[in-house]
Parts: sequence; structure tokens; C-alpha cells
Amino acid sequence: MANEKNESEQKVVTKKHIARQVKEQRQRKIVLISVISILVVVILLITYGALSKTVLLAGKTVAKVNNEKITVEQFQKRVRYERQTLTQTYTSYYSSGFAQFLQSYMLQIQNQLDNYISFGSTVLDNMVAERLIVQKAQELGFTVSEEEIDIEIQENFGYYPNGTPTVEPTVEYRPTSTLSAEQLALVTTPTSMPTDRPTATPEGVTSTPDLTLVPTEAAATATEVIPTNTPAVEVTATPIPPTATAYTKEGYDNLYATVIANLDTVTKFGEADFRDYVRNIIYSQKLYEYVTKDIADEQDMVWARHILVATEDEAKTAIDRLNSGEDFAVVAAELSSDTSNNTLGGDLGWIYQGQMVPEFDAAIWAMEIGEISQPVKTSFGYHIIQVLGHEIRQLSAEELTSANSTVYQTYINNLKTEATIEKNDVWASVVPSEPTIPTEIRTAAQ
Repeated sequence: MANEKNESEQKVVTKKHIARQVKEQRQRKIVLISVISILVVVILLITYGALSKTVLLAGKTVAKVNNEKITVEQFQKRVRYERQTLTQTYTSYYSSGFAQFLQSYMLQIQNQLDNYISFGSTVLDNMVAERLIVQKAQELGFTVSEEEIDIEIQENFGYYPNGTPTVEPTVEYRPTSTLSAEQLALVTTPTSMPTDRPTATPEGVTSTPDLTLVPTEAAATATEVIPTNTPAVEVTATPIPPTATAYTKEGYDNLYATVIANLDTVTKFGEADFRDYVRNIIYSQKLYEYVTKDIADEQDMVWARHILVATEDEAKTAIDRLNSGEDFAVVAAELSSDTSNNTLGGDLGWIYQGQMVPEFDAAIWAMEIGEISQPVKTSFGYHIIQVLGHEIRQLSAEELTSANSTVYQTYINNLKTEATIEKNDVWASVVPSEPTIPTEIRTAAQ
């Protein structure tokens, strides 16, 4: 009887007991949901962190050119490709047997690679310019076929399925005029009537255009891939030309496959990337030819000399000395800071329009032969200029190339001015510092 009574009492569940059970269940449920939520958030954060360093980062924009994006992935691939190119050039110099004569070039390459942020900035600038060139070329109706890309690559690997092209004959450079009596009187210490510009770049000459596409080697073997006919003027290193050897289609295919495989392994710059790179070069060639097609090999040119000083007062002092009868060459040797020509009497040679910085250029075309200018201010300082000659002259091959490059670079600069270009600061944090010169080679080369 006592057991039955106890069992009966145990089965009695009060409302208070039920309420407590419900409350406890609710609390357990809340705790469980909270734990699950926290775990989900942690997993999401870990996943996002991993993705942000790979997939999400690769898709971020480092620059935008007229609404066309350059992604982190594209930028990093290109930087690695350019670094690999210079690394191979350095190694080629080291292995050439003439490393002691190439030390300056090797040091230049080494410094470029070591300063990887500056290197990345240059690559990004080139990529921006490439996009502008391709956009403009396509706007003008130019196209690049897959066959054209194949031919460009084949020729740069030294493979000519239709025979080696005939070398174009050089243009005959006609004799130039002799010094007139007036010029002989002006040039009391004459060198000779110049037919070419000085080998050193005089201060006042417009800087060598920084191009768009700087051709680089892509081969990982003895063959170097250097896109030809490209209006490149910024030279990062002087490549050692490969030995021309005739080989079969099979030999070319094997070499090409080896090069691409090596690029993909070292830089993740695969065949599609390489072909896009070559496509951009061909677009650049076509736009260059379009822009420079009407540049004549005979142009109105001015022969001038100058004295470059730092301040206007120094310039006026120099003018006073010239007006008092002192020889221009003597004053230039004493005062001019332009070391490329001060020992030559300040002689700049014959100048075509657009060759000099705008202020200098405008001044010389407004002057008469024998006239000495007032101080002309440029970014280099203050110039005292004297015009020694003014005539229509034939450009040398080097001058014509330089004139074409100047016109083309001006065209590209105008494209940049008219374009909408945005650069995101993220580029500086994602610049690769590899590949680079192997330590053992760097150490042995020093």
C-alpha cells in the first residue's frame, strides 16, 4: 500500500513543474542555437579569410581604364612575367662569358628587381597605356587575328615557315649643306656642321617616351622572344641577340611548348596570357604605323646652341657677357650646367619640331639666325639660346625614329589626358617580389 501511494505521488506533476521544464528546454534551445550561430560565423570568417587571399583578392580591381578593369590577378601575372624576363636576361649576361663588360646592365637589372614596388608601378603604368592603345586601335577599326599572333610569335622565335624575309635596303643619307659665311662668323670655334644630334641627351630635349609596350624576352631556354617592329623606346636592358638557326615546324612547336610550360610554372602567365600580350603588341604596332604614317623624312629644322643656368639672374649675366663680345663657346664652357654639350660650345645640333621641351621649342622657331634669346625658362632651368641655322633637312634614320617616337608618345599622352583612369591603392600591397635573381648567381656576379 505504501509503494502504491508513493508511485501515485510521483506521477503528480504540478503546473509549476511544467513551467520550469518548458523554461529549461527553451534555455537549452537558445544556447544550442547560439553555439551553432557562433560556429557558422567562425566558419564563414575562416572561409572568407582564405578566399580573400585567393579568389576574392584576385578579382579585385587595381586600375580602371575607361571602365575596363585591370584585376589583381592580371597585374600579378604580368609583374611576374616581366620579372622573369629580366631575371633570364641577367642570367644570360652572367653565362655569356662577358659578364665583366656587362656589369652596368646587370646592376641596372638588379636594382630594378630589388625595388619591386617601383617595378610594379611601372608595369601597372604600362598596362594602363596598353589598354588605352587597344581601345583606340579598336575604335579606329583595327583588328588582330589569331593568324597574325601566330606569325608574330613564330618570327620572334626565329621560325619562318615561308623563308627568312629579305632585309630592307637602308635609306641613302644625302650630303648636307656647308657652313655659310654668316655661320662661320658666328661659330668662331666650330666643330663642324652637325648632321646628327649629340650622343648624350642635352638638357632641354624632351625625355625619351615611356612606351606602352616594352618588348621583353619570354623564352626560358636559349631563345629569346622579343616582339619586333614595336615602337618601344624605354629599354630596360640590352638583350643578347639569339643565334639564328633554321629548324623545323616540329622543333618550333617543341620549343614553344617548353617556353609556355616554363612560364606557366614560374609565373602563372599561361599561353592565353602570352597570346594576349602579343596581341596588344600588334595593336600597338598598328596604331604606331597609323599615327606616324605621314611623318616626312625631310623636315624644317633649326641648328641651335645654348647655355643652361639655374637662375634668371645668372642667365642675364651670361647675356651681358655675350652682348659685350665674349665668345658663346667660352661662356658655355664656363657657365652651362648641361654637361652633354658645354664643352662643345653648347651645340645642340639640328633640331626638328617637337624634339625639345615646349618652351624651348617655341623659342627657337621664332628666332632669326644669329639671334640670342632672352632667358627661356623650362623645367631644366634658364636657357640662353642662339640659332645658327634654319633649313629643310633630311632626317637621319635615328632622327626619323626619334621623331616618330616623339609624335607617337604625344599621341599616347593625349589619350591618357582624355581618358578616365583610376588606380586603386591596393596595387602596392599585392606587387609580387618574385621571381628574382638566384642568390648564387647574384653573389658570383658581384
